[in-house]
Amino acid sequence: MRRHVHRPSFKLRPNHRRWLYVCSALLLTSGAGWLVAHYLLHGRGDFPGAPHPSEVWWLRLHGAAAMGFLVTFGMVLTHHVRSGWRQHVNRTSGVVNIVTICALAVSAYGLYYIVDDRARAYISITHWVVGLVAAVALPVHVVLGRRLAATRNNVRG
Repeated sequence: MRRHVHRPSFKLRPNHRRWLYVCSALLLTSGAGWLVAHYLLHGRGDFPGAPHPSEVWWLRLHGAAAMGFLVTFGMVLTHHVRSGWRQHVNRTSGVVNIVTICALAVSAYGLYYIVDDRARAYISITHWVVGLVAAVALPVHVVLGRRLAATRNNVRG
């Protein structure tokens, strides 16, 4: 008879999952809002060449959502990532998420503190391209994790 080996669950708690999804959605929405305001609405209206008035508000929302996301991500690191890593589960997509999140944090720091306009332009493009990758990477990680969990449950049941 084969003995069932109990593995501790690394599933996110509902409140962590909710905060992660809300902050991620706010980051994506506010980042996309800034992109639209900056590239599509820039220089229209009474003041040609001037930034669109909504740009600053999109950035403020984006910064607030980023703070909430990083706090939530820190909570996820302590249990979910460590447990998943030890159990060799969903590592590739998990590493992609960690790398994109770290790249976004570093590029955001650069956008906030680097004043050279040429460097800022490159950092900005890098930041929003990596942000779009992250917008795909997190849902892919979730879907792969749910598929794996369903497969594990079918094997046990």
